[in-house]
Amino acid sequence: MSLKFNRERLLLVLSLLGLGVAAVSGAAEYVPWLASMCGSFSGGCKETAEFTLFTLPLWLWGAIYYIALAVLLYWAHFLVFWWVAVAFGVELSLLWIMVSLHALCIFCLVNCLIVILIVLFSFKRERLWQTIAVSLLAFILATYIIPRENQSLAMEPDRQSEKIVAMVKGRPITAAELVQPLASELYQLQMQIFAKKKERLDRIITERLLEEEAKRRGVTIQQLVRESVPPQQVSVTEEEVEQYYQANQDKWLDWKDSQAELKARIRAYLQSEEYKQKVVEFSRSLAEPQDVVVYLQEPAAPLAHLNVQGAFSLGPANAPVTVIEFSDYLCPACRKAHEVTGKVKELYKGRIQWVFKDLPLRMHKWAEKAAEAARCAGEQGKFWEYQDVLFASQEELNPNRLKQHAAELSLQTSQFDECLDSGKYKSAVETDVETARKAGINSTPTFVINGVPSSGALSLENFQDLIDAALKKAGDHNRKDRDWKREAKE
Repeated sequence: MSLKFNRERLLLVLSLLGLGVAAVSGAAEYVPWLASMCGSFSGGCKETAEFTLFTLPLWLWGAIYYIALAVLLYWAHFLVFWWVAVAFGVELSLLWIMVSLHALCIFCLVNCLIVILIVLFSFKRERLWQTIAVSLLAFILATYIIPRENQSLAMEPDRQSEKIVAMVKGRPITAAELVQPLASELYQLQMQIFAKKKERLDRIITERLLEEEAKRRGVTIQQLVRESVPPQQVSVTEEEVEQYYQANQDKWLDWKDSQAELKARIRAYLQSEEYKQKVVEFSRSLAEPQDVVVYLQEPAAPLAHLNVQGAFSLGPANAPVTVIEFSDYLCPACRKAHEVTGKVKELYKGRIQWVFKDLPLRMHKWAEKAAEAARCAGEQGKFWEYQDVLFASQEELNPNRLKQHAAELSLQTSQFDECLDSGKYKSAVETDVETARKAGINSTPTFVINGVPSSGALSLENFQDLIDAALKKAGDHNRKDRDWKREAKE
C-alpha cells in the first residue's frame, strides 16, 4: 500500500511539473525573455510553437493532459493506464516530427522526459502488450493528423525538396538542388503572378459588392460610384507628383516632350489610381469584414527556413522580423552597406533580430581569415566591435594586422592569437558559405529579410521600406492567427 501511495504521489508531482512546463511553453509566445531563453538553446522553438492539434496549440493540450492525469489519479485510477499510454504515443509522434524538421525545442524535450518518467512509474509488466498497442495506435494517428493540420509550416517544403527530378548515371538530382539556387528569381516571378491574381480578385470583389448595392438602390453601378465617390474628392499634391517623378527616373529616358506635359500625365495617372482606391474602399464599406473572405495566399518566402543556430545575432530571438546578413569584410559594397546597417540596427532596436553570416569571396585573399578572426573576437564578447574595425580598416587584413586589431580592442592577445593560428573557426565559416551556396546566394552583401533576399548595398530608405513591410505583414499575420484561434475556441 505504501509503495502504491508513493508511486501515485510521484506521478502527481510529475503531473504538476509537466503542467508547469506546458504553462511556461505557452507563456514563451508572449514573454520575450522566455522565448529568448528557448532560442538560445535551439532555433526550433519558433517553429514548434506554431503547431496545433484540432486548432488548439500543443502547449495547451499538454496542460489539459497533465490536469486530467492529476484528476484521474484521485477519482478514476483505473483510467490512468489508458491515458498514459495514449499520451506516450502522441509524445513519440511529436518527437519524431521535431527530429524530422531539425527543430529541437528545449521545452518539448523536457516535456518528453516527463512523459517518459510518467510511463516508467505507472508501468505494469502484465500490461506490456496493451501499452505497446495503445501507444502505437496513438503514434500512428498523431503522426497522420498533426502534419496534415500544420502542412503550411516547415514540413511541406522539406518533403518537396527531397523529390528526385532527374538521374545521372544512378546519381539523383533533387528538387532542392534545382530550385534553391534559383529561389530568389523564382520568388520574384511568383510574386508577379500573385500581384496579377490579387489585382484581378480585388476587381471582381469590388464589382460584385457594387453590383449588389446598386441593385438594392435601384441605380446603375456608374450612378452609385459617382454619387458615393465624387471625382472632386480626389486631389494629388505637387509633392506627390515630384516624388513619383523622382522615384521612376529610369522610365522617362525616352520621353521626348516637355517636362511639364510629363508631370501633367503623372498627375492624371496618380489621380486615377487614387480614385480607384477610394472606390475600392467604398465597396468594402458595403459589407461586414466576415462577408469578404479571401483565400488567395501570397507565395511563401523562399529562404524562410535558413538555419541561424550558432550565428552571432543582435535583438530578441522571437522578433517578428529577422534580417540575415551575408557579407565579406573585404567587399567594398559590404563596407558601404555597413555604414547603413548600424543605423538600421539602432532604428529598429528591440523589434528585429539581426543575424550575421560569413560569405568571404574567393577573390579577396584574406576575407576568410578575417571572418575567422571576428569569431575569435566573439569568444571574448567583442564580435560586433571587432567587425566594425574590420569593415573600417583601410589596410591589408593579413594575420598580423588581424592580431594588431585584436590588441587595439584590448582582447586577450594570447587567446586570440592561438584561436586564429589554429584555424578553430575555419569549418564554421565554410558552413556559412555552403549555406549561402545552397540558398542561391552568391553575391555580397545580401540581406535576407524574413526569408526574402535583397542583394547590394541598400540605402537606409530601402531598409526601412523592406523592414516596415515585413513588420506590417508579421503583425497582420499574428493578428489574423490570434483572431482565428479565438474564433475556433468560441
